[in-house]
Amino acid sequence: MICKNCDYEFNGNYCPSCSQSTKANSRLTFKNIIADFFDTVFNLDRGFFFTFWNLLKQPEFIIQGFINGKRKRFTNPVKYLIIATAIQALSESIIMFEEQGIPFTSFSLLSNELNQNMHLWNQTLTLDYPILFGIINLLVWPIPFYFIFKKFKHNIPELIAVMIYIYGTVVILIEVMAFIHNPLTGKNMSIELVSFMATVYMIYVLLKFYRRGSISWRIPRIIIAMIFLFVFRMFILPFSLAYFFPLN
Repeated sequence: MICKNCDYEFNGNYCPSCSQSTKANSRLTFKNIIADFFDTVFNLDRGFFFTFWNLLKQPEFIIQGFINGKRKRFTNPVKYLIIATAIQALSESIIMFEEQGIPFTSFSLLSNELNQNMHLWNQTLTLDYPILFGIINLLVWPIPFYFIFKKFKHNIPELIAVMIYIYGTVVILIEVMAFIHNPLTGKNMSIELVSFMATVYMIYVLLKFYRRGSISWRIPRIIIAMIFLFVFRMFILPFSLAYFFPLN
């Protein structure tokens, strides 16, 4: 058979040059599209649910495996994030009530005008540009871990993959909880509960990911890195935007 994707001649079910299935050589039909979707999402050997479930029970298996080259078995982190974002969008359209954004934090050393602009930028990022805000976070999150855990020799792209898996899983967990919490209470989960869930899961994954060294060595370093992330989220980012691009 000659692969229609790369013109490589081969025998078997998959092209050894580009990995395209022989099924893809047939004419495109709705059946092909649906089958490919279910194979990507529900495949128990390497699909989305397999990746999600293992990111809950043994995240180091997925993350270290992907970083170390086992990339056909697990859902690619970018694809994983896209699916998580789609789940979030669907969930919010069904059971989310009106968003209020994050609580306003005032800094006494800054002027009232600058504080107000920081508040406006916080609300704008959270409510109007959540995807852009998520991308900014995913690009910044690896930086403190790169320097604090430099002896592990992970590069920035590898750490971005780690953070994408963490972020995507947190998004899914929050939406699953929201399906229970929101209809029962008639309101969205509080920002404090969401932040607590995200923090606990992130620490759990990072302790699994950075396995070398004692707990007493790893935990303080993880906390220091996460303090930087908190400061970036609550002060550095909104301050920079408010100072250079005031909204009022």
